[in-house]
Amino acid sequence: MKQFRLVQADDAEVRRDGVWIRYDAASLVVGDIIRVVEGDVIPADCVVVSLGMDHLDLEGGGAPSEETITVDSRLVTGEERPRQIPIPQHQTSEIEQSTLFYGSRVLDGAAICVVTATGDRVVLSKLIREGRFPPTSDLTEEVTEIGRLELEMQNEEIGIEMS
Repeated sequence: MKQFRLVQADDAEVRRDGVWIRYDAASLVVGDIIRVVEGDVIPADCVVVSLGMDHLDLEGGGAPSEETITVDSRLVTGEERPRQIPIPQHQTSEIEQSTLFYGSRVLDGAAICVVTATGDRVVLSKLIREGRFPPTSDLTEEVTEIGRLELEMQNEEIGIEMS
């Protein structure tokens, strides 16, 4: 239980009616646009759509202010070290690489993301149900596969084409 408390997000910065607001993380829904910054715990499984904090990035008119975001998923996946998430493209393998998992922590950078799973549909919930949390080994490949399957199921809801 102590490990789970370390990965819980209390709130999230979400875009509602064109305005960024702090919102209860438990109230996020699939398709919400969220912004994560250094120090944040990722409040839901999500896909990075833009790096940096420029609101124009979200509207397609800005240049990314950063090239990567560094995320620590060790408490979720057991991977050996934090990973850098590159500027996302919209091809399946690159979307998988730009997926952030609930409970991971942003170590450096900022990103705008689309929520792909919440509540008992996040990868961490599946790991808990299967008795694989907290991780005792590197589950990165398995977590990526779970996330990929979840993305395929959600792609129509959030409007991201997975080609």
